[in-house]
Amino acid sequence: MPELFDEIVWEILIRLPVHSLVRFRSVSKAWRAIISDPSFVRAHLHFCRQSQHQNPTSFLITPHMFLQRRGPATAKVISTDIRFYQWHLEEDTRNTATLVYGRHFPAGEFGRLSEMAHCDGLVLLPTNTKAYVFNPGTRDVIVLPESTCNALPLHRTCLPTGLGFDATTGRYKVARAFYRPSYDDPMYMAAMGMEVFTIGGEDGAWRETLEDPPYLMLSGQTAAHCKGCLFFFTDKKNYQSPPQGLIRFSLQDETFGVTPLLPYVLPQVEDKDVVLSELHGELCASFFSKPLQRLLIWTTEDVLDDPPWICRYMIDVPDHQYHPMASHGNGGILFQGGNCLFRYDLEAQDIREEDGIHEMDRLTYVGLNRRDKLGRTWKNLRFFNLISYTESLVPLTAKRQGLQALQ
Repeated sequence: MPELFDEIVWEILIRLPVHSLVRFRSVSKAWRAIISDPSFVRAHLHFCRQSQHQNPTSFLITPHMFLQRRGPATAKVISTDIRFYQWHLEEDTRNTATLVYGRHFPAGEFGRLSEMAHCDGLVLLPTNTKAYVFNPGTRDVIVLPESTCNALPLHRTCLPTGLGFDATTGRYKVARAFYRPSYDDPMYMAAMGMEVFTIGGEDGAWRETLEDPPYLMLSGQTAAHCKGCLFFFTDKKNYQSPPQGLIRFSLQDETFGVTPLLPYVLPQVEDKDVVLSELHGELCASFFSKPLQRLLIWTTEDVLDDPPWICRYMIDVPDHQYHPMASHGNGGILFQGGNCLFRYDLEAQDIREEDGIHEMDRLTYVGLNRRDKLGRTWKNLRFFNLISYTESLVPLTAKRQGLQALQ
């Protein structure tokens, strides 16, 4: 009977949202043991991942703002106030985004930031100083140290960084490239190295990989993650004959390779016009074709040395700024374009009127107490980060590692 009771409790708890489970850990020692058990964390993540895959309605929105300062426009400084709002596309909640976690870092702690990356409920925020990893659902965050290897002062850009999962160890890793100086000219960056931080690792520090990237990476980019690998664009301006491909970093054996990227298309398309993502569990590259005036979406299941890229969709969209976020229902794809999210119906080849276009700057943003309203005016907005979000109980284990933890 006790075993049957535990199974019933397990099946009930696994269907609850993270914020409820965080509260229920204090109900009893038995419940805390269940909810904190790694096998339960994995099972709950699998349940949440399947739910989001079948019906992607959960998103995280992070508005990045300029500080309100008097003076010329060139004096604008990015705010160090980071807030995560959860937004659901269901009919009764689609006009409101609710704060799930917020953190104000000291002013000036960072001055630039890159796009966020998401993996199994963890969110990476790379900046021009440190990198931050959040679990908004459990309201945890760790600050990863600045690079001690990088030889290039970073005032206006961020190092190439990515977040992903190593299935062989069951660990999440952050990989960050850094610049090596030339011995002949210290101001000339001749090569790059790579350092890796293992979340939950015993050392709690960056460690340099044995192998260096084969080419310089484009600075300021956040890597795409697919099938246990991170993908970076090459800094082509440093090469007379640059490779027509992506630098691939394996999180498993921490080695590099080059994945050809649309070899029959790229000579006419610049890397800056290509958006990388994961779609249907495949590596996805989308770009706007000016001759066709359509958005082309290519995917490949094989991410290694000679992948067969397939043009999955040709979409009529207003401009080139749109890129796919996730599949949605039967015959639909969710797209982000600027501050908007919309569902494109593949059969009708159009945006469905009943689905509408959702404008992030027109949502109502409320705090946990429902009184903390930001309103609808974004005079100092720089941009929104929009993430298709799978919440999880994945721990950051900052205290055990002795890392800098923020509560």
